[in-house]
Amino acid sequence: MEIRIATIAELEAWWDAKIEKQPDNPAYKVWKNNFVQGNIKNERKTFFVFNDNNEYIGQGTLLLQSEDAVMTGKDKAEIIKLEINPQYRGKGIATKIYQAIEKYAKQNGIKTLTIGVEPCEIRNMQIYFHWGFTNFLKCTSETFPPTTPDGEGETIIVLCYSKQI
Repeated sequence: MEIRIATIAELEAWWDAKIEKQPDNPAYKVWKNNFVQGNIKNERKTFFVFNDNNEYIGQGTLLLQSEDAVMTGKDKAEIIKLEINPQYRGKGIATKIYQAIEKYAKQNGIKTLTIGVEPCEIRNMQIYFHWGFTNFLKCTSETFPPTTPDGEGETIIVLCYSKQI
């Protein structure tokens, strides 16, 4: 298994594959732009995980800059888009991604990591608590881009936590 910072070409290819599978969902184009441009501008660092056959199996992104001063700022950053392909879950891969992100953050002067979780994602919340994200910051809402051209975005509740590193 290899964890590395994704190249812009890898990010574009990954998002293009998502867009190809759901061509009528405009949200994927918005997300692709956010992730690709964010990595180009060094506002994000996306880490991809590959198995021994160099096949993608998961990812995690460190959001270094955003408009949310509670979650990102001078010496704090937020972990977002942490996902593992279903067939690889339960094998400690998310923890390895988290450790790679934390190591990168420490090397780059980050002192606080933040993370958000939906209240219904009990298993994820347990994992984040296990990693040390126990300082409650806020409860907020987040609205996703519409999934149809004339649709409305989905709004979800997010619980936000932090950890000193």
